[in-house]
Amino acid sequence: MNANLASIMPQAVAAWCEELGHDVRYVCYTGREDLSTLISEETDIVFIGAFTRTAFIAYAISNLYRQRGTVTVLGGPHARCYREDAAKYFDYVLGFTDKTVVDQVVREMAPARSLGQCLSSKTQPKSLPGIVQRWKYIETMLAKAPFLKIVPTIGSMGCPYTCSFCIDATVDYQPLPFDELRRDLKFLLTKVKHPIVGCFPFLS
Repeated sequence: MNANLASIMPQAVAAWCEELGHDVRYVCYTGREDLSTLISEETDIVFIGAFTRTAFIAYAISNLYRQRGTVTVLGGPHARCYREDAAKYFDYVLGFTDKTVVDQVVREMAPARSLGQCLSSKTQPKSLPGIVQRWKYIETMLAKAPFLKIVPTIGSMGCPYTCSFCIDATVDYQPLPFDELRRDLKFLLTKVKHPIVGCFPFLS
């Protein structure tokens, strides 16, 4: 995975954790870095976002952390599609994730005895931390993108279509507040001279 393809949700989880009063370290792992330099001994709980094509790497990272006594949490498309398998390797596996779910996990922080807990909110979040709240995490990601620096944002949740092959086909379409998007784009103009903004219409 290239740094300019980094997902929004790990940044959102980082922002939520910080809002809840926790010390947060955000790492964008592209597969090229030395993992031993990225894994912190002081970490109590780690959230990992993964597509299915990166699942084995996510499982391996979880194993490294769990050996150190750290609670591990998986989110993202792989967690939603293959939660039973992911539960073998993580303490928590998350479906739809909002600030309330993140708060519950961090408060419990319970290592799995056998299979990890599968948690999900009833719906996708009604709003996400915008570019303003996520900026320091975005900067970390942009620093690893030497040429094409893309700032991710999102305009809606769910999907207005009903394609049978898509995980979001059964999720109600939900536009996000336009005022927040407008504020983020104005903020971006103060940080990047000629910004390239990737606006993803759907969130997996």
